[in-house]
Amino acid sequence: MKKLKTGITLIVLGNVLYVTKDFATNVLPSSFGDFIQGLLLGLGVGINVVGIILVFMYLAKEEKKVKE
Repeated sequence: MKKLKTGITLIVLGNVLYVTKDFATNVLPSSFGDFIQGLLLGLGVGINVVGIILVFMYLAKEEKKVKE
C-alpha cells in the first residue's frame, strides 16, 4: 500500500511541476526563465515516470497475491 500512495503522490507532484513550468514561462521571459522551464519540465516528467513505475509495481504485486 505504501508504494501505491507514494506513486500517486509522485504523479500528482509531477503534474504540479508541469503546471508550474507554464506559470514560470509567463513570469520569467528570459534565458533564466528558459532554464527554469526546462528544469521543471525534466523534473516533472521524471517524477511522473517514477510514480507510474511504483503504481505498476504495486498492481503487479497485488495481482500476484490474488493468484496465490
